Amino acid sequence: MMEKSLREIMLEEHGKISNLLDIFKEEVPRNFDAAKELFSNFKWNLEKHFLVEEQAIFDVVGSLVGEEISDIFDLMQEHGNLLEIVKNIEEGLESNVAPDASGLADALVKHAEFENETFYPKLDELLNENQKKEITEKAEEMLKG
Repeated sequence: MMEKSLREIMLEEHGKISNLLDIFKEEVPRNFDAAKELFSNFKWNLEKHFLVEEQAIFDVVGSLVGEEISDIFDLMQEHGNLLEIVKNIEEGLESNVAPDASGLADALVKHAEFENETFYPKLDELLNENQKKEITEKAEEMLKG
């Protein structure tokens, strides 16, 4: 069986995270308590996704030089910004304030597009088979839980 590329694995992840956010947004007006649970699930999956990128991917890629390093720096900064938006929504939910998650959705789309269209295809080109195998195995292991 053909191994999935790094881009394919992360594309699936981006789709899953985006879907969880959509479900949350639909639920907010219908059932606020359920929406809180859904947001908590979304946050968990997003944090796990970032952890996979930072621990499994960026660690290996950190050995490369050039613009990948600056891409990684930018992506890490975006992770921090996204988690800040998540925290603000979470605080709103705890105060029973219905959040506007559209800013988060837009930021996630922009982040995922860069990774899907530029960053991961570049890694699939640059990394050797052993590096790719190491990353995909780590990523899939971490994402199982």
